[in-house]
Amino acid sequence: MSDRNRRIYGIVIGLVFGLPFAIISEFINSWMLPGIPLFELPMGRVTTVVLTILFMIVLGLIIAWEEESFWGVLGGSMFIVLLSSVQAYINSGVSEGVTSFFLFLFTFLPRLVIYLPLAFFFRWVLGNFDRAASISSGRKGSPFLALTVLVALAVIGGRFSILAPEARQALQDGNALVLEGISAVENGTDLPNPLIDVDGFSTHAKGSYTLEWSSDVDQLPVTRPMSAFGTTESLIIFHFENKYLFGCAYTPPSRVPKCINITRVR
Repeated sequence: MSDRNRRIYGIVIGLVFGLPFAIISEFINSWMLPGIPLFELPMGRVTTVVLTILFMIVLGLIIAWEEESFWGVLGGSMFIVLLSSVQAYINSGVSEGVTSFFLFLFTFLPRLVIYLPLAFFFRWVLGNFDRAASISSGRKGSPFLALTVLVALAVIGGRFSILAPEARQALQDGNALVLEGISAVENGTDLPNPLIDVDGFSTHAKGSYTLEWSSDVDQLPVTRPMSAFGTTESLIIFHFENKYLFGCAYTPPSRVPKCINITRVR
């Protein structure tokens, strides 16, 4: 196989994997929770999809650049780790360069472990194209079967982004709670019990909002029930367009949250 064809195949492999993986991983929770305004990171879902596809294309190109596979696989994996670190830094909003640098060092190897098998798999698919192009020399390959496996792997990988059932239930309950609270304020009735201790809700919880899910429930300073081992607890942070924030901690099987305001109100 010529260098030009091999590199084109590398780009195609990256695109075929990146497109379904990026779309599914970024939008699957929105599809599973229709009508719930989920929080978006600073880059936004569409931008993240485009960047993820480009990252996969770059990975495929680097892997296919030279006929020798080892340095392409290793170099491509390290390059994607670097790009994903830049993306994570932008989404985190962290302004301290030293903190971000040490975070990069601590997470470098775990992410490299994730991307190396993917890079080897890309190279295996590329090898199927190479064998298919060399039928005249007696070798056979199955590029279309390999691409089918590649798409299946992308779909399976994207589905790993789906939130646990307990998390989805917490988001649904949280959305119902904030709507009930807003309705109570507008009608002059009592707030739902979980919102009574949320300072500023009646005056600041106005306009559009989004719900952010996190598993780091401990960051919310509330007293909550003990959870059973293996239970997925949820921290739901409510972001209003006027920058007002409050959070609720959900501990299954209870669907009654412990809530507190995060924004300092006057």
